Amino acid sequence: MRYLILLLTVTIGAFWLGSYAFEHSVDVNIKWGDWGSITLTSTTALIAIILGFIAIYVLIALLKTLFGIRKRIRNHRRAKLVKKAKDELTGGLIQFTEGRWDKSEQMLLDNVKFSETPLLNYLAAARAAHMQEAYERRDAYLKAASEQGEEAQVAVAVSQADMQFNSGQFEQARATLVHLLESNPKHPYAIKLLAKVYYQQEDWSNLFDLLPELEKQSLIKKSDLEKFEVTALSGIFHMLAGKKEASQIQALWKKLPANIREKPKAILLYCKALSEAGDDAASDKFLIAALNKSWDEGLIERYGLIKHQNLGKAIKQGEKWLAEHERSPMLLLALARLNRQYQLWGKSKTFYNSSLNFSPSAQVYLELAELLEELDEHENAEICYKQGLKYSVTNKGETLNLKSNREADPSLAVVPDIEEEIYSNSI
Repeated sequence: MRYLILLLTVTIGAFWLGSYAFEHSVDVNIKWGDWGSITLTSTTALIAIILGFIAIYVLIALLKTLFGIRKRIRNHRRAKLVKKAKDELTGGLIQFTEGRWDKSEQMLLDNVKFSETPLLNYLAAARAAHMQEAYERRDAYLKAASEQGEEAQVAVAVSQADMQFNSGQFEQARATLVHLLESNPKHPYAIKLLAKVYYQQEDWSNLFDLLPELEKQSLIKKSDLEKFEVTALSGIFHMLAGKKEASQIQALWKKLPANIREKPKAILLYCKALSEAGDDAASDKFLIAALNKSWDEGLIERYGLIKHQNLGKAIKQGEKWLAEHERSPMLLLALARLNRQYQLWGKSKTFYNSSLNFSPSAQVYLELAELLEELDEHENAEICYKQGLKYSVTNKGETLNLKSNREADPSLAVVPDIEEEIYSNSI
């Protein structure tokens, strides 16, 4: 409607202007120097001028069209190549997904200079070369990708580190990730991948330092985080224990976050490291405090394995716990082992028997069988060996019934007050 009104206005204006020109037309004499002159009416002159402008406009448009043909042909050709590059990017990715790495690499690079997304072409081509174990070509494509602009640097670094890790080039992956995290310290995938690199390289200290950030950003599953935590702590403690640095183990423990120091697995690793470093007394004291605060089967099992300075006292402590945890298989096992060290053979045998009836274990069957052989109870030892072997195969426990002259009752056992007093009684 707007254009119709405009057209009517122009038409009426042109009609009025034409009528006015004809009504007021006068003669105009145009002289061309010595060439002569020409006489026209003003109306004719006006029409001539208008036609002249129109002719000039048409001429300019024609020249522009003629001179622009080459550019349009070039643009048309480029548009076709851009479309072809786009199609080849799609085709190359399809070939990559189907596992045709060589064909994928070729398609992705054929018209990469005409691609609207050359970064994707080079990154995908690098992946294809990587799958063919052509690492030199892979790195060349990654270098070309990094030249596509500053925004490409992070994507290239992440892709490069990921491929280096998957090809077992852990040191190169580590260098790439460390450099990337210097400029992008919170990059989630880089942190997660670097943790995996540290795990593979058994760099437990650096892995442990990454754990808070992994947990903060929820980058890995809780089960994997606990696995990394336990492995890293175990590695650090084992290294210090090997150097017999009990004081450094204790100093490290104090620096750990409170939430870690409260976990039974961490406490178990700490106590084990103290024992390996030669400080069983500190391990003993810490275990007792931890178990009095919160009961844990893994910790009480450890209590039965350390070398106590006072076995009698250790056994009495275990029997105190037995009043509250009489059905604890690990406590019964710990008391069996402690009494065996103390040469209280009968009590040891009874505790072993009770522990196995609560919780069968191939290792415990073996320990009891060896104890029975020491006591010349070969028939009972044979029963243990058979049941232990059967349990190892079927993973199904059975009530252990040893031949005995009388039934032993652990609750009636009394540990002697004098450390040097040794009992040797068999059931």
